[in-house]
Amino acid sequence: MKIINIDKPKGWTSYDVVHFIKRQFNEKKVGHLGTLDPLATGVLPVFLGKATRLIPLFNESDKTYRAVCKLGESTDTYDAEGTVTNCGDISSLNPLDIIKTVNSFHGNQIQKTPAFSAAKVKGVPAYKLARQGLKVPDKTRSVIFHELVVESIELPYVQIWIHCSKGTYIRSLANDLGQVLNVGAYLTSLERLACGKWFNSENSVTVEKLKMFDNENEVPWISPLEVLDHLYTVVSNNRMVSLIKHGRTVELTNVPYGDDNGVKAEKTDFVEGKSDKQAKVIDTCQNLVAIGRIIWENGGSYFKPTKVFV
Repeated sequence: MKIINIDKPKGWTSYDVVHFIKRQFNEKKVGHLGTLDPLATGVLPVFLGKATRLIPLFNESDKTYRAVCKLGESTDTYDAEGTVTNCGDISSLNPLDIIKTVNSFHGNQIQKTPAFSAAKVKGVPAYKLARQGLKVPDKTRSVIFHELVVESIELPYVQIWIHCSKGTYIRSLANDLGQVLNVGAYLTSLERLACGKWFNSENSVTVEKLKMFDNENEVPWISPLEVLDHLYTVVSNNRMVSLIKHGRTVELTNVPYGDDNGVKAEKTDFVEGKSDKQAKVIDTCQNLVAIGRIIWENGGSYFKPTKVFV
């Protein structure tokens, strides 16, 4: 099972990265976590083969970005790739007002989805309708800005560090910022710095560097166990692997289980009256066998698989 964190280059779509990985590693099944616009760069986790089945486990991951917005103009796409629709006078803006306005977006927000986006309208991506000049119905979504830090202001540009929930459009934040300041604004650059706690700039690799590796052993693959460290771990024997392979629920009597730091879970965590817990099963060679839940049933604790990888 292979996972790699790509530092997506500017101008590439997320699908371009997937297509590249398919060719580079001769892999038919490849998927990614968290779509990035062509304008954006940075962290794009890519899953190969059986690892693609892990993607749903990370769909709720928070994201971290560094964004640069230009004040004084608005565009129809909310970013630099669009057509300027309005201009505003920024001469009266001061840094304190800008910082205060950025901070006003902290917390829960109802955000308007850009017309030029991949959001579906009756099964059709909104951007396809917008490019045809057709009216795109307004759609909103609930998002959370956990943290917003204005890193620099060099008018007309403002650089912001953003920690937010999944599904947040940073383009929409830029546009909303311009509206509140009454001068207009759009996104000029965007770098994703992290996706959840597992994928960040430090463990990402550029496409150009990836091309330079002579063999797959040099590739900085990310272990599935590393990104599943938030799940309880069950170490299985051969008999358990055989049963799990056929989707069977297995009893955990005398089977070691605990967290990924090697600390054994308390037996009282898995007794009657306790809620079930998500867990992974590994074999004695540290290979991922399955993901499922530890449950209480018939007077004992059991592992019930939901995704089997052997």
